[in-house]
Amino acid sequence: MSRKPVPPSLTAAFSYAQVTQNAEAGITSHMHAARRSDGVVARARQEIAYGIYIGWRTLVESYADQATYLADDRRLETLLTL
Repeated sequence: MSRKPVPPSLTAAFSYAQVTQNAEAGITSHMHAARRSDGVVARARQEIAYGIYIGWRTLVESYADQATYLADDRRLETLLTL
């Protein structure tokens, strides 16, 4: 039985900073879009932003520099309320 090779997209590694920058950009984008929308569409965009935040936390919660993690966590969570 031969094993299939791992697709290149699954072997990429990203730094903490890259993951955090992408999460911040996604949260900011979806929250801006939510403010320009009404009703169900606005709520859906807010939920997507929250999902990005939760995904970010899941990926980086064991980051060795806890002070940086906690500061970034507060900053990204604040973006959800702006």
